[in-house]
Parts: sequence; C-alpha cells; structure tokens
Amino acid sequence: MARFVVGVLMFLVHNSPEQASLLASALVQVHRPDGVWYAPSQADLAHSLFLKLLGAEIDFNSHPGLAPAFVTTSLNTPGERQELLELLIAFEMLCNPIPAALADDIDTWSETLDVQSDCLLMSRDLARNAIAQATSDFYRLNWIGKGDHQDDPAFQHLVQQYGDHAYGLCVEADSEEFSKWNQLQFLPPYSLGRSLWEFYQARGFKLPGELGAGNAALAHHDWIHLIAGYDTTPIGELEVTSFMASSSASPGATLGFIGAISILETGLLHSFYGADKFGLALSSGDGISRVASAIQRGKACLVDPLIDFDYFAIADLPLLDIRNQWWAV
Repeated sequence: MARFVVGVLMFLVHNSPEQASLLASALVQVHRPDGVWYAPSQADLAHSLFLKLLGAEIDFNSHPGLAPAFVTTSLNTPGERQELLELLIAFEMLCNPIPAALADDIDTWSETLDVQSDCLLMSRDLARNAIAQATSDFYRLNWIGKGDHQDDPAFQHLVQQYGDHAYGLCVEADSEEFSKWNQLQFLPPYSLGRSLWEFYQARGFKLPGELGAGNAALAHHDWIHLIAGYDTTPIGELEVTSFMASSSASPGATLGFIGAISILETGLLHSFYGADKFGLALSSGDGISRVASAIQRGKACLVDPLIDFDYFAIADLPLLDIRNQWWAV
C-alpha cells in the first residue's frame, strides 16, 4: 500500500538545524525591513516553525538579516534554495495588500537563488492585484489541478465551457462517478471507505459526481482529512494542506498550502468553495502551533498521500490500520 516519500519540497523540511540561523536571517531580511514586520503574525509564525521543525529557539525581533548573495552561497542544493524561496513566499501570503517593496525583494531573491516556482507566479499575480489570474493559476497548478488530467480533451472542454471552476467542481453531473463514491456506504463499519462516506454525510457534503460537488481531484484530499484527523474548518483546511505539502512530492502540494494561507488568513486570494468569508484562520487562537505541528506530522508520514495512491483499492481496510501504517505505530 505504501509509497515512500522521495524528493518532497517544503520549507524547513530538508533544511538542517545547522542552517536555522542562516534561514532566519533571510526571512528577517525580506519581511522585517527597518526592524518592523510587514504583518504582526509573521514573527510568531517564524518562531513556531523554526522551533518545531528545526529545534531552533530564535528571537525574530532582534535576529540580524543577511543579503541574498551571501545566503545563496551557503545553501548546498537547488532543493534547499527552492525551499527558502517558498518560505519567503508563504510569509508574503500573510500580507493584504502585498507591499510593492516586498514583491520586488522576493523577485530579487528568486533571481539570486536562481529559482523559479509556481508559487512565485501566483504571488506575483497577487502583488499586481491580478486576483482573477492568481486564482486561475492557483487552481490550475496546485494539487487539485495536477489531479485533473489536464491533457484530456474532455476535461479541456469542461474548462472551456465552464471556466476554471472545472478544476475543482463537478460542473456536470456524472452518475457513474457518483455511484462509485456512494457505494462506499456498503463497506464494513470502521473501514476507510465507510468512514469517508459518513464523513461526507455528517457535513452535508455532496458526493463527487453530483452537480456542484467537489470533483474527484478535489475529493482526493478528503481521504487525507479523514486519515490524518483534520477537520474541514478553516484551520483544518490549513492543517491538511500543510500536512500534504510536507508529506507529498506532488509539484502542486506546496502551492496548495501557500494559496490556502492567502485564502483563509487574509482573503487576498479568492476561493471557489466559499472560503473567502473566513479570515485570520492561521493567526487566531492556536492556529500557528497547529499548522507547525501538521507540517511536522507530514514530515514523519511514511507514504506520499497524493501521488499514485488509490484510496478505493484500500477502502475496505480498517481506518485504524491505515493510520498505523502511515506512521508505523
């Protein structure tokens, strides 16, 4: 059943504790110009992430910055440099609006690090207030869009006819798809599939295949919600997307988490699923600690939950057994 994780890219996952001070210097150089953070939540998020993921206790209000050229020469691999750029972009998503000076600085870091990223493409759209284009980029390039078989002419027809909503929603009813998901109710109690069907019923969610429901690409992550134990509340969505980003090698997983921060924290990026009305999901209550813990759990997960994982093939197995396998309990 398990597919072991290889080549995951997510900030502070591949970086070593010995690099913590260097990475912190890059973060404050970009996001704390003249000693003042762009957003109040940034210092708290930085402290929690570095402490939980690198074991580094850093005072981010006094830590010194470093120029990009110095930082770049001290990072060993392209993956480390990409993770740093995506860390900088994630913190950019805590801003609404995104200051022009911040966007320019991140462009400079991207050039110096010699890293391009889909996350950068989306964040530049947001910085220019090109919200519709940013939303299109987000759904086309993140883990949902990557699961939509974009080369399929039938799917491209749906996009042309219904727009970008086709990336995540059932824009046409599909009785065969609906039957596939509805049959899960007949699996044994406490099995993965039966539990997912009950998960949908308890929340009043339509099943994939029903008009207006999430499509199969979007619904793929609902299995992960269930197995990892994250709710569908705003903070639960941040937990599951951060978990996926640190456990999966899917090229759209990190973009999915970074975009979710913007949707659920500042509302700058728009959502197709009604989440725009939520805000401050990360910075309220224990949100920062919960997201850091979800990244930590994703890093410890033994399977890639997004790539080549057929949940229907294991739907009859006990949910508890699958959880135990994911973390080798």
